[in-house]
Amino acid sequence: MNLAELDLNLLRVFDAVHTHRNVSAAAAALGLSQPAVSNALRRLRGEFGDELFTRGPGGMEPTPLADRTAATVAQALALLRDGLEPGQAFDAATARRNFTLIMSDVGEIVFLPGLLQFLQSAAPGVRIEAVTLPLKEARLAMESGAVDLAIGFLPDLKAGFYQQRVFEQKYVCMVRRDHPSIGETLTMKGFIAARHAVVNAQGTGHGIVEAMFERAGLSPEVLLRLPHFLAAPMVVAATDLVVTVPQKLGEVFARVLPVRLLPHPLRIPEFKVNQYWHRRYHKDPANQWLRGHFARLFRE
Repeated sequence: MNLAELDLNLLRVFDAVHTHRNVSAAAAALGLSQPAVSNALRRLRGEFGDELFTRGPGGMEPTPLADRTAATVAQALALLRDGLEPGQAFDAATARRNFTLIMSDVGEIVFLPGLLQFLQSAAPGVRIEAVTLPLKEARLAMESGAVDLAIGFLPDLKAGFYQQRVFEQKYVCMVRRDHPSIGETLTMKGFIAARHAVVNAQGTGHGIVEAMFERAGLSPEVLLRLPHFLAAPMVVAATDLVVTVPQKLGEVFARVLPVRLLPHPLRIPEFKVNQYWHRRYHKDPANQWLRGHFARLFRE
């Protein structure tokens, strides 16, 4: 590859496709058309002499060469961005900007309606993309600037990141409204006797729930294990299962489904919902604007 003749815009495409694993999502993040990104990928393959990305079950899967190159490209783009865009003011009323946020399904349900309602009037040119990424990819994407904020219960996101507490949250039990054997309260005996659905959202700290069951010497009958919370309320509404959920999520679904919330009989520590950003973007005006308003909208 002749670096002197390389179009640096191709590296932005490489970085976006590696981050999003999807040509359409990369195009949206870059403000380009899908054919433009596909054409850039074709040129990149010619420059590198490698396929770089192949279609797989998880989207555009990087080749070993692409994975080895990704960190270098991300760091180089971040350095250029820092050097060429120092201290530019962010005018939300006129800005046309895409922000990418790492959120769980819980975060999408709890935060996105209020955030988009605010943006509708305060920043009509701002667009939001919510993504989920494994921890290793999340670190790289936030360092490169491909992701602006991560929001949720993410205790492993530490070194190199700032964090701000949005609120603390407790766990509650969710049951269907006309559950045949559970009344207005749920005792420990009733909790153990019930059949359960358990959610272990990978990449978050919610695995603490089942860990607390084990620590307390409890082994309730688990009929269903789920990788995320979104399906749990619908399952509970149609069955006699009990599921442990964050209170705010439970409150949203209790308004629209025949389910109710009960205090948890097990003493599970409250967890902290934070917003996280990489230290490289601590003084970035656009990032400051977004996280400042996010805290104002949701902080308790």
